[in-house]
Amino acid sequence: MKLESFKQLTVWQRSIELVKEIYRVTGQFPKSELYGLISQMRRAVISISSNIAEGYKRKNLGEYVQFLSIADASCAELETQLIISKDLYNEIDFSRALSLLEEVQKMLISLIRKLNPKPSTLNPKNGFTIVELLVAITLFSVIVAIATGTFVQSLRTQRGVTALIAANSNVSLAMEQMAREIRTGQGFSLSGGELNFTNARGQAVAYRLRNESIEKAVNGETGVITAANVRVSKLNFLLAGESPADGFPTKIVIMLEIGALEAAGAKINLQTVISSRILEG
Repeated sequence: MKLESFKQLTVWQRSIELVKEIYRVTGQFPKSELYGLISQMRRAVISISSNIAEGYKRKNLGEYVQFLSIADASCAELETQLIISKDLYNEIDFSRALSLLEEVQKMLISLIRKLNPKPSTLNPKNGFTIVELLVAITLFSVIVAIATGTFVQSLRTQRGVTALIAANSNVSLAMEQMAREIRTGQGFSLSGGELNFTNARGQAVAYRLRNESIEKAVNGETGVITAANVRVSKLNFLLAGESPADGFPTKIVIMLEIGALEAAGAKINLQTVISSRILEG
């Protein structure tokens, strides 16, 4: 029987149960974790169900599989955060959260294999997905930081390590949010270091750096999309192909330098390239 809605997917239903359980257990965390593990775990678990739903609504099978893969990556992120949380707060019962997460992971893997039976290989001609690019850049940045010795010295405590992991995770989600909106946007321009464009809903959008946070403005109403524990020291944009007369979609390069409140001195550099799907002109 053909499903009429993503709400009928068993994996989506289980992921919603997981959301409720993560909110329940993180509600027992100390207030000091409000912008740390609490924020990151809740964002990660919401990303799982959201990507399952968004992927289902895509008309292209390849995009559906890609969004399911993003949901699976968010599962891995959440699993890491649960492992850290168990070590830090062993008085809290995480057993049901771990059980639900394992069930969702197995369902996602099964669904991905069913929709895409051939193992995917990285084809240089096709480029990188944003998730692959972020993972590769993050690993490279960490290796470079370790080589300098500064990273190791500043992250000797477990809380420092956790803070930087949480900061990187939060900024990766923020970049994913930006990428989704940019891919369906048009009319891109730079003004005073901020990126301006019109999104798919016809709204005027601006992304900029303010007070060491990434700020988003929609029709003049502003909000911060990075957590309070994240310190964004640099945010730069580069545009290519933005002229409607050149016949090419606009490409946007995003470059960031980030740190964490509890990991003083440690910095990670991130960079990604996003192409708009709208051909202007």
